[in-house]
Amino acid sequence: MQSRRREFLLGLVAGSTALGPGWLGHRSIAATETNALDAARHQAAHRRRRVIYNNDGDDIWAKGADTVDKFLAMRHTPLLGTHVDSIFYSTTQSFNFFTHQSKVAEVFRSRDGSFANNNLAKFLEQDTDGLRMSSQFARKHGLETVWTLRMNDIHDAFTPQFRPKWKQKDPRRIMSTLAEGQKHNDRRSLWSLVDFEHPDVEPRLLEIIREVLQNYPVDGVELDFLRSPFYFRTTFEGRPATAAQMGILTRLVRNVRKLVLKESARQGKPLLLSARVPSTPKHGRRIGIDTRAWLEEKLVDTLALGGGYITFDLPIKEMVALGKKHDVPVYPCLSQSGLMYRSPRGQSTKQSAESWMGASSRLWHDGASGIYVFNLFPGPGTPADRKYARKILGRIGSLKSLTSHPIQYAISDAGFWMPAHHWAKDVAEFSKALPLALKPNKFQQRFLHVPEDLSGVGFNVTAELRVDFTGLKKESTPEILFDSANFGPTGGGKKVHGVRRYTCKVPVQAIKQGANRVMVKTQETGASLIGAELWIRR
Repeated sequence: MQSRRREFLLGLVAGSTALGPGWLGHRSIAATETNALDAARHQAAHRRRRVIYNNDGDDIWAKGADTVDKFLAMRHTPLLGTHVDSIFYSTTQSFNFFTHQSKVAEVFRSRDGSFANNNLAKFLEQDTDGLRMSSQFARKHGLETVWTLRMNDIHDAFTPQFRPKWKQKDPRRIMSTLAEGQKHNDRRSLWSLVDFEHPDVEPRLLEIIREVLQNYPVDGVELDFLRSPFYFRTTFEGRPATAAQMGILTRLVRNVRKLVLKESARQGKPLLLSARVPSTPKHGRRIGIDTRAWLEEKLVDTLALGGGYITFDLPIKEMVALGKKHDVPVYPCLSQSGLMYRSPRGQSTKQSAESWMGASSRLWHDGASGIYVFNLFPGPGTPADRKYARKILGRIGSLKSLTSHPIQYAISDAGFWMPAHHWAKDVAEFSKALPLALKPNKFQQRFLHVPEDLSGVGFNVTAELRVDFTGLKKESTPEILFDSANFGPTGGGKKVHGVRRYTCKVPVQAIKQGANRVMVKTQETGASLIGAELWIRR
């Protein structure tokens, strides 16, 4: 086996160079193997990933998904024929509690309450589970397979079945208590968060990661630091992480990197280490993540950015530049959680597929290596849910496809829920998002970004601006401007859920590539600009 591994690695280098006989020179075979593995890892890190599909692993307890084929039909088979090139599969239910087979961590077999359809025990009897089925599916169809580890998942804070014995064994390992958490409606309600300053945390994580890499046919592991983005008592209490705390997370990632490289050498194949982090270095540092240092030390092979809560205005350019400087591909995240119409625009209603396309277009234009998709599931659900997901996944991985079909651009709408949400508040920038409280009889503005150049399009391309307000009456006539297009007092607002919507036809020649100013003025006191969407029809 060892000789075959060496033949493979030496052949890899020899086959990818034109050095001819004697190319080893004075280097040892061991050194050449290392160089070959490094070259293979670089190639693997830069493989095509038009779309990375993150699966949260809940399909293991989907009703009816009790055979391999039925399990795969939920969320895997529908990916075929789309732009998905990589599947990142999660098995984390909370820290130390998983839905993959483990002798190190706890395994979630419960069928209590809402988990009556948990199929894991049945699959384990067949020596398989969700991660193994996902990995085998990916390999069969030429897709990348990565295990994504949610670093501090806290679903156990409000789902008793997910509470692991590991946390109960030593209460000092977690931030607070259930009784104390119930007193709060902010990040402190996440009482079950693990404190990464506790000495038991890093060794446990290393054991869990080592076991997965040794037992599953994955191409790498992702450290998802946005589930959930609090690792120390300081940040749990709303204060920035200290330099010492940043050092703790950097040491952890450094040791995971050593583990991945060691296991990669043992297996003779390039295993990758990825991480999902906040979209700017500043937001990362606030919670203890020093992304710049990780890149300088070459600790990660790829990066995913953001939680997907700021969709049309995600600031990625700084991280894209850092990625290019250190030769690391960068994949900004879009999430269904951020592409919902929330109150007052809707009751957690999915936004159109065209909104995903507009957000993706902006990210591609800003230098993304691909799009990382979160919480978008073709199943379980209705045929319409599957069609919706496949339409998105089949289009957002190609800028040419995006800019040749109808598309919707918008100002990011955080609703009245997301800016205060404890998973997003400290790791996303909401200052440019809506809603915007309006002062009576005074123009106020936000910018709507259109990344594509529409200056040379034909007459078949049309544009429509939809502007949503609260606090207006049926007879209200807000003044609306879209860059150079002045629509003046605009009537005819229609009630849509909890907002009043005004629609304006925008001359395509008035649309600039880049930031377009949306200005509004109302007479009423207490009005707010809630949404602004630009629909491009072609």
